[in-house]
Amino acid sequence: MNKLTQLITIGLVASILCGCYNKGQLKTMIQNGYDEARAVTKAKGDFCLYLGAVKFPYTDEPVLEDDNQWTVWNKGKLSRTLPLFAEIGLLTREPVAGQPGIYHYDLTDLGREYQHLFPEESSFTDTLYHN
Repeated sequence: MNKLTQLITIGLVASILCGCYNKGQLKTMIQNGYDEARAVTKAKGDFCLYLGAVKFPYTDEPVLEDDNQWTVWNKGKLSRTLPLFAEIGLLTREPVAGQPGIYHYDLTDLGREYQHLFPEESSFTDTLYHN
């Protein structure tokens, strides 16, 4: 009997909670929040790609023995992502004379248009520039 009472109570509470809100109103609230966020950030397109922690202009840096784990990860990520962004026209990519495999990157006008820069003060390193 006790289990039956618990089961009925759980079913009743669940059905009440499921019918407590107006789904159309919830959808409108979510859409308004999304529209407001896009207007505030002046976002272009429907998604963002995280480029990495980099300040432009940027020149490739080889991984050093005394680099911490995060720096090694960031340099590796940048070495993979920066050429792709250059390929689609958001960055320029110029080889550095006398240093094979090392490139210099900068934002194109189109890249500046789409860039969202989020500087972050860090106690472990210099300011991080998230793009």
